[in-house]
Amino acid sequence: MISRTSLAIAMLPALALSLTACSTKPDATASGGPGADLIISGGPIVTMEGHQPTTAEAIVVDDGNIVFVGSKADAMKQKVAATIIKDLGGKTLMPGFIDGHAHGQQFGTQAVGANLLAPPDGEVNTIDDVVTKLKAFAAGPDVAKTGWIFGIGYDDSLLGRHPTRQDLDKVSTTVPVMATHISGHFMAVNTLGLKMIGYDANSKDPEGGIIRREADGKTPNGVLEELAAMPFIAKFLTPVDQAGKDEFLKRGLEMAKSYGYTTVNEGRMFGGMSKDMENVAARGLVDIDFIGWMDYSNKAELDRSFSKTYKGHYRLGGLKITLDGSPQGRTAWRTVPFVVPPEGQKPGYKGYPAIPDTDQVAALVDEAYAKGWPVKLHANGDAAMDQMLEAVRRATAKHGVKQGQAILIHGQLIRMNQIPELKKLGIFPSMFPMHTFYWGDWYPVIIGPEKAQQISPMRTILDTGMHATSHTDAPVALPNLMQVVWATVNRTSRSGKIVGASERVSPYEAMKMITIWGAEQFGEADSKGSIKEGKLADLVVLSDNPITMDKALINKVQVLETIKEGKTVWVRK
Repeated sequence: MISRTSLAIAMLPALALSLTACSTKPDATASGGPGADLIISGGPIVTMEGHQPTTAEAIVVDDGNIVFVGSKADAMKQKVAATIIKDLGGKTLMPGFIDGHAHGQQFGTQAVGANLLAPPDGEVNTIDDVVTKLKAFAAGPDVAKTGWIFGIGYDDSLLGRHPTRQDLDKVSTTVPVMATHISGHFMAVNTLGLKMIGYDANSKDPEGGIIRREADGKTPNGVLEELAAMPFIAKFLTPVDQAGKDEFLKRGLEMAKSYGYTTVNEGRMFGGMSKDMENVAARGLVDIDFIGWMDYSNKAELDRSFSKTYKGHYRLGGLKITLDGSPQGRTAWRTVPFVVPPEGQKPGYKGYPAIPDTDQVAALVDEAYAKGWPVKLHANGDAAMDQMLEAVRRATAKHGVKQGQAILIHGQLIRMNQIPELKKLGIFPSMFPMHTFYWGDWYPVIIGPEKAQQISPMRTILDTGMHATSHTDAPVALPNLMQVVWATVNRTSRSGKIVGASERVSPYEAMKMITIWGAEQFGEADSKGSIKEGKLADLVVLSDNPITMDKALINKVQVLETIKEGKTVWVRK
């Protein structure tokens, strides 16, 4: 199996060309009447329908929809002169991928900025590497697009610490510099960057955030946490003109499509981010479906433009409430202390809430239920999940349980006794088992070895009968959903340790988490997520079949072609 997979990967460029070459469209004038636009066969077609994997020989697509799934012989009966015939050449066809939670508007930022990720996604292992990568970006043309030198994805758990303003002053003292943390919950800026934001020794920590200080306890050291950081990431890393915004969007969508996305979402919109998406969608620049989630600080936008239908492939789909920070960054809000507190914190530190007032959270959730808005609730620590459960409990007591109206995002440090409450209250869990790889060696240190085995307990969740999704939260890492599936199935850390073997799931279940259950999470299972007659022809061609191949090699699977409503929107070259 290893040799076949290696050979397939080596032949990817030629294979992608052959997929296109095998598609033929005869002269439409010879057509005898109505018929199929597209017929696909020649490889495993995994439908993602049913409790066990099912395959079909062929599918027929007409007017962007799947109109037939079955035998090749029956499919070919719908062939007319204008029908495109696509031969998979033995490769695998699956439904297009749907990420349960990501930050799609930041994909462009990730595609443009310096890559500060550690291997295997990048090349940064030291603080000096951070400086080197940012200097290289500073020498290129993209600085002018935002006015900032910036990079995405440094990881203090591997670097040993966060970069400080003194580190980033080595990159530039005349241009603001920003390095964002892999969690998206921290950033580091240089001295000029602090000035641009408006932080100095007299600045107070904002609610839900911390400005880290130097030894004097007053002067900002350049490291910013949570709500001291995140609004400024969105503000300053947005291009200054429309042409730049269009370019960022294009590059971000190309990245998404290269990983098989046919539906992407921006999991937390601030300010005018939704209006920006409406603008580009109206001008026809969005070619896969895009769902926006509006931060509660700007929920008036939901009153204006919430929709369950797409316009130009965009819709504003719901409310986002963030209740705490990140476990790897040790800002998640817990009921028990971190074993090792972060820099500047005393023993007994338990993280902290983003919104300390539970009544405020409950009022927001109540409004969402009253107005029919789906609501994503970011909660990593178990104390944050207690707050979430209380808020949803109050809303359901008043409005009734509405299955999937509330969505738990991340849930890394969920307690086992909280899982039945998710089911009881109809909360859809979108979890983050990719952490088992990225921080599987770090969690035993900061939260203890026993709890580390329980992060993102997918098996326990599925055993209750609930469905769930497994997401990327990109640009936390690359938006590589096959890496997510691999981590969900194998739960193997960077060093090769197994992190919670009892919480592993099957490859079929993991693939459901990025296809049919992703569609279910977003209320779109009637039209997406599986290969079934009547659904949209949102499809992806893969180099191998992740359900039947060696589990250890699932993250080697590559997307060869992405098809949205029957039209190829991306092909590997």
